[in-house]
Amino acid sequence: LPQPKNAPELQQVLLAMLDPVNNRRRAAEACLEQFFKNPACLPAIMQQVEASQNQMARQMAAVLLRKKLSAQLWRGNEKHWKNVQALLLRRLVQEPTWPVRKAIAALASRVAKLSMPDGQWPELIPFCMKLLKEKQESLRRAGMLLFRAMGENLPKQMVENLPAFAGVVQHGLQDSSMAVRAEAFRAMEGIAQFLPDDNKEHLAKYGNLIPMAVASAREILQKGEGHEEEASSALELFNALTDCEVPVLEPFLVPLVQFMLEVSVKIGSTRLSDPAMRFVQSVVDSKPNKLLRAGLIPDVLKAAFMFVVKPDENPFDPDEVTAQKIGVSMLDSLVESVPYKHVFQPCLKTFVQLIKSSSPHQRRGGIAIIAAIAEGFSLLLQECLPLLLDATLTLINDKDPMVRVGACVCLLQLCDHLQPDICAHHERLIPAMVNTLNRPGEHPMVRIKIATALCAFVESLDKDVIGRYMGALMNKFGQLVAASKNGSDAAEMGEMAVGGIQSVAIAAEEKFMPFLQNSVRAMLKFMSSKEDDDLRMRARATDCIGCIAAAVGSQAFKPCLNKVLALADENLTLKYYGLSEATFRLYSNLAVCLGEEFNKILPKVHAYVIACLQSMDGVEIRHVGGDMSAFHKEDAFEDEDDFLKQMEYSIRTGAVDEKAAAVQSLTVIIDKCGRGYLPFVKQTVVICKECLEYPHEFVRHGVAAALHELINLAHKLFKNEGECKMQKGAQAIVGSVLPLLIEMMNEEPDKTCCAEAVEATQTCVESFGMPILQSFGNKLVGVLEKLLREKVPCQAYHGEDEDEKDETDHDEILIDKVTDLLESVAKVAGPEFDPIFRKLAPHLMKFNGSNRSGPDRIMAIGTIGDIAEIMKDRIRPYLKTLFPVILKSLGDPEVGVRRNAAYTVGIFVLHGGDAAAPYMANALGPLQRLYEIPQESKDDAAYAACKDNACSAVSKIIGKNNRLASDPKVIQLFIEGMPLLNDFDEAKEVYPRISHLLRTQGNHMKKMFPRILFICGKVFSNEHIDAEVKNGLIPVAKHVASSLGSNAGNAISGLSNPEKQRLEAILRS
Repeated sequence: LPQPKNAPELQQVLLAMLDPVNNRRRAAEACLEQFFKNPACLPAIMQQVEASQNQMARQMAAVLLRKKLSAQLWRGNEKHWKNVQALLLRRLVQEPTWPVRKAIAALASRVAKLSMPDGQWPELIPFCMKLLKEKQESLRRAGMLLFRAMGENLPKQMVENLPAFAGVVQHGLQDSSMAVRAEAFRAMEGIAQFLPDDNKEHLAKYGNLIPMAVASAREILQKGEGHEEEASSALELFNALTDCEVPVLEPFLVPLVQFMLEVSVKIGSTRLSDPAMRFVQSVVDSKPNKLLRAGLIPDVLKAAFMFVVKPDENPFDPDEVTAQKIGVSMLDSLVESVPYKHVFQPCLKTFVQLIKSSSPHQRRGGIAIIAAIAEGFSLLLQECLPLLLDATLTLINDKDPMVRVGACVCLLQLCDHLQPDICAHHERLIPAMVNTLNRPGEHPMVRIKIATALCAFVESLDKDVIGRYMGALMNKFGQLVAASKNGSDAAEMGEMAVGGIQSVAIAAEEKFMPFLQNSVRAMLKFMSSKEDDDLRMRARATDCIGCIAAAVGSQAFKPCLNKVLALADENLTLKYYGLSEATFRLYSNLAVCLGEEFNKILPKVHAYVIACLQSMDGVEIRHVGGDMSAFHKEDAFEDEDDFLKQMEYSIRTGAVDEKAAAVQSLTVIIDKCGRGYLPFVKQTVVICKECLEYPHEFVRHGVAAALHELINLAHKLFKNEGECKMQKGAQAIVGSVLPLLIEMMNEEPDKTCCAEAVEATQTCVESFGMPILQSFGNKLVGVLEKLLREKVPCQAYHGEDEDEKDETDHDEILIDKVTDLLESVAKVAGPEFDPIFRKLAPHLMKFNGSNRSGPDRIMAIGTIGDIAEIMKDRIRPYLKTLFPVILKSLGDPEVGVRRNAAYTVGIFVLHGGDAAAPYMANALGPLQRLYEIPQESKDDAAYAACKDNACSAVSKIIGKNNRLASDPKVIQLFIEGMPLLNDFDEAKEVYPRISHLLRTQGNHMKKMFPRILFICGKVFSNEHIDAEVKNGLIPVAKHVASSLGSNAGNAISGLSNPEKQRLEAILRS
């Protein structure tokens, strides 16, 4: 298109931007790109905004000028400033169509951004306020729209004048027009991310708007249908506020959750119920304590259950946001964030009720509940696995296909998460799944889901078990692969079948050999196609052939290796994320297959990995309100944070998965290549350092794992020369890797990544010992202190008060690994650990506070006991502070805390010397109470182990305190604690003590002889107790039995027949 010379020609070019013909649209873009380089473009384009008779041309002119209006272009048109500003205000009033008016308001906000900081548009705010007082609704709406646009584009200025802003928004929230209210909601949302955390007055002003916004939203909802868009604006505002760095919602969370639950339950529109449930879910994720204290968890569960049984228009569409998916997502969050005692039983009870319903929607919802909780409650569900399998296998034969799909999905979840217990049911599961797969006329989605479940189950089987089914499974998978060209459904089933062959290979290992040639031939055929429609199958085949290689080993796979490597090279040229991802997994499996022979192709593969990790392909950075065109390089920002707050990024999932697979392949390759990897260590460290900045945690977790493997490599190749001297090779690797791990522990925002870094650091400390502490000790202690204080980024807590933390807040991902690292440092440091312990012990004991969760207290007391065992007599100076705390913990309501406290009492007694003596007698009463196991907990291993640890502690007290050792009551207490029920590691402490007491306290022991003989009978038949311990009791048993004479029979009457026979045999020997 030629450059426009007049208004009609410019209008023609603007309309060409909307042309469906690509070439014409591109020509218009090129034409306008040149047009906007001329400063004279500004009055020309503004003439279109004002005078064009074509609505689309007016809108396009406003949109394009907003994008193209840079500071440089604006400064070059200073003589037109007043005319442009006046025209915009005039058109806001006169423009008859709302889409164009919105575009003009956005343009006006852009002009305001360029004008207002210099005071060049004083008429704007008074004009806006005047519009808001007009009687005509469209004018009030235009005024609030302009105000909202200024909030989005000038958020900092709006926040600085928050009282005035709040006054305008308050006026808008109370307007009689629902449309004006909607713009007020959006205005509040526009500045939410810029609220100051250091100005309580301003925060209070904004906070006062929230109850008004709720009341306004409630009024809109009460008006019924026709106002969904306005109500949706309110719900999106509340969702945006949950992401706000300043906890402005905190005082209103409970009433807001109640309001959102009301919307979720009473409003049928997914457009409203979806954001309402998202809000509740975000609160469940971030502030579960508040919901627990407010008693709202049952209401949240009720809403989730209601959603999982709602009918869906298209239950078979995997991409549609359905009511059931919303409900399942809520259950996922509840499982993750709320203690199981509040969630598990209601879920199980509802599941049992729903699967018996005559409604297919309820049966489908019931089985979806189990699918949702299978991962988080896997240990609890294992106890009722037969019930779950009965229900699932019944429902895969349900008359309704959507119920059968749900049952297949549930079966997949059970196969994934109830390992290894579910494998024992292979005789029921494999025939049932194969029968479903073979069912004539079965719905395609059912076949796909059952095939997925079958693959997951088969992969986990023992190779001897899979041998019983391998022939039939490979025959079936082969049929499906052969038919994969018969339509889209057949193609998807073919992909599933390739996954099935892969699963069989993983399970069968070398027993896969009879199927090797045919399987490889089929996979190579799929890997040879370059057609776009075949690339997914090519990726599947690439994964499959890699797993086959790892299964059968180097010698069997070598004949096809060169062909596979050539196709792998080609994979990376086809620019398909899924295929590249599969290729990096292939290299991982080839490293497993080839071992050190992989070194021959290592340079090429390493180059592929580095190239992938250096690429920023798939990352898009944009303005939170639109695209990057909202920003111009001439725009000034006061600081980087001001800029970043207005930016957001997105990453294509495929790009993330590709990079994650690439960096994960390094971990395997480093392990398998050994010394051959040394030339690549330096470059690997460099790329790992770069990838620590990557915006997705999957990649950063892979980086931490790769760094961990480099530590392992250094230890494998360069073990210390003596205890305190590292080899130069180890120094070079560790010296470059450990600083990155410490950096991750200090700065990583994701807990899983931080935990991997902590674990790698522990490996480093344990592998190289004191030289690590000598070089990095201060930094390690510093980061340990931050982690124990919960002050690193991934431990950020957003409550109003640290004291809010309770049972929902145990950090099971990270903090246990932190204490493991602390214990490793204690072992290595020896006497040097004393000042470290003195510094860190108060932070560790914080986890034993009465406000902390049971798991927190378990961890804290257990760690103290383990460290005391390491420090031995060096723990004595701390006992005056620690022993009373441990004695108090013997009465903790959590059995795990009581068990660890009993263990720690024993350790304190063993190593405490005179410092422990004052506390020994006081410990006996609480320890005795630990012998008492409630009837309902008789089969609970935790209670049994607690009793055993208490008995061991009493044994140690007897061993260390002669006065107590001669007290008949203490002796009786000790004997009553046996036999051990669970913690058989204590056998070496407890049972030899009987022999010692017989020698030293013979008279006091006589009345205990019947019990002692019974104990011996139990011990001799216990396979978990060492022969050495048993042999030490043989003289005891013979002496006691001889002393009892004919009464020995009564003493052992409580033994089983095999136990009696074993005891009698030993007595006769």
